[in-house]
Amino acid sequence: MANGTWNWDPHSFLDDFPVEDTPGIKLLLNSTGVLVAGSGESIDKILDSDQHSLGQCIDTLFPETAGNRGLREAHAKATEGDLQNCRQRVGGMDVAWELIPVNTKRGREVLALAIVLTDDQPLENNPHQLPDMDPTTGIPTRHVVMAQAEEAFNRHPNTQWAVLRLKIEGLRRVNQALGQDSGDHAFHQAVGRIVRSLAKGECVGRVAGNEFILLIQHKSDDHTVERIQAMDLLFDEPLKVGLLQFMLRINVGIARSPQDGSTAKDLERRATIALERTRRSGLNHSFFSLALEDHVLAHSWVPAEAQRALRESEFQLYYQPVVDTRTGETVSMEALIRWQHPWRGMILPGHFIPVIEEMQLIVNLDLWVLERACHEAMSMGKPVAVNITANTITAPDFLTRLDAALAQSKLPPSWLTLELTERVFSSPELVLEPLKAAHERGVQIAADDFGVGYSSLSYLWQYPLDKLKLDGSFVRAAVLDPRAQELVTGLVPLIDTLGMTLIAECVETEEDRAWLHEAGVFFQQGYYFAHPAPFS
Repeated sequence: MANGTWNWDPHSFLDDFPVEDTPGIKLLLNSTGVLVAGSGESIDKILDSDQHSLGQCIDTLFPETAGNRGLREAHAKATEGDLQNCRQRVGGMDVAWELIPVNTKRGREVLALAIVLTDDQPLENNPHQLPDMDPTTGIPTRHVVMAQAEEAFNRHPNTQWAVLRLKIEGLRRVNQALGQDSGDHAFHQAVGRIVRSLAKGECVGRVAGNEFILLIQHKSDDHTVERIQAMDLLFDEPLKVGLLQFMLRINVGIARSPQDGSTAKDLERRATIALERTRRSGLNHSFFSLALEDHVLAHSWVPAEAQRALRESEFQLYYQPVVDTRTGETVSMEALIRWQHPWRGMILPGHFIPVIEEMQLIVNLDLWVLERACHEAMSMGKPVAVNITANTITAPDFLTRLDAALAQSKLPPSWLTLELTERVFSSPELVLEPLKAAHERGVQIAADDFGVGYSSLSYLWQYPLDKLKLDGSFVRAAVLDPRAQELVTGLVPLIDTLGMTLIAECVETEEDRAWLHEAGVFFQQGYYFAHPAPFS
């Protein structure tokens, strides 16, 4: 992500600076770290609510200690123009900080956005009213394990621990096939396997449903992985329920103490983030990382700010040429979206598109790209390709908006290519009809990232494809593995026979260009030819 600045009057902190859609606490710091202004509903969690904090330095407001530092260094780098992220606790609270360089009338200052991730409240408001044992499984409940974890951290400060969030997959099938009573019997068997995998001093508790929290000793990442694999092996044996047998599996998220957190609440929350990563990756375990947490935090600001960005024209299209290596001519352009955020600077699509897709907000953005690209392609006098998602293709007004974009821009339909993102190929029953309708209008259809994900030879005849965009991983792999080159070389005659065009992405060196050209891949795209640039 590039860095950006924004000019505004610090004395009208919210009036002139568009932070109303940004969650959390907003602090304005001068170049020496002195607090100039602040706002946010939860600001009193980290600052004195009677404004005695104004005029004080962050060294005083948020003192650093061994194992809890980073804010001072991040502020120093932000004053030099670099957007920074860090974690530094305030009191007993885990706080995520984003420090953004801004220009005010006094010169370079720093906008600090703070989100309180966990607070220092007791684990439960009324712990004595909560049951210690789960009545269904006979094992401890979550709050018991959390209390034991805190006790272990305090009693054995030099011991490394890991908190796991574990989910048993497959129990629903038992309930559906045999009913709740038999499902409970299978549940008991599964829980027993987890309990048997624990060592002395470790514990497991039920959170809810088929999810559990575990506290285990963490000697090393490899050792913890071995522990999880051993636990997973226990589930290789099918569960016998009556005359039937069922296979279950486990997904695990891992957070380590002290590197991922120093309290049970921090570690449980971060193990839960890692568990979600496990579910999405298809693996059986994932370790927590700050990158995973940053993705979760993005959900707190991207959706609302993206809608504002559409209204206020913060999105831009950059274009990268596709070159015919036989002539050196640019034959078309690919439109790539960028977000020129007013204070976060230039945001690349990898930082916001996944969140927008998950929140089902992608359709409006896709259609904006489609309409803008058609107009700008007509001005450039070059065909253009735009990425399109399954949600947009299946939107009720997709074809109407497509027709309007072509008519208003006067772009010939054959000059527009719809590049299908990976998920489009997971639901052919939903997307084939509108895709065929678009193709009948003369619009070109391309499969993006061919060779990975949902790619298969079956969609070469199932979908109305004109072009295949070879995934960049083949180009990168070819440098080290000649088999990648051989695979591409063998693919070219097949694509030619089908009457399609093969385009190579991520061409970055003369070596890449040369072997692809020799293999018969004449249409290429990448930094070797040009970096993406705005239409202007």
